[in-house]
Amino acid sequence: MSSLIQQRMAIERIRTSAIVWTLLGGVGALLALAQLVVGTEPTRAVVFFGIAGGMIIGGLVNSRRYRRAIAAFTTENGVDAGKR
Repeated sequence: MSSLIQQRMAIERIRTSAIVWTLLGGVGALLALAQLVVGTEPTRAVVFFGIAGGMIIGGLVNSRRYRRAIAAFTTENGVDAGKR
């Protein structure tokens, strides 16, 4: 069994990945929108929108997973468990 600090760090990595996926998806959506406005490749822009949407959905799923994991962790070990 890993220590409380390691457990909290693993849960925080879920939050970090959620933020990264959501931000990258947002940037990708903005780039796809710019490409759609310029009008060079509308089909490619739609594909990029789909990929960006998937990244955003993945980030939101990880965010929900983080909230559930941190709630269970704090319920089991206390609010300040695993903090330095």
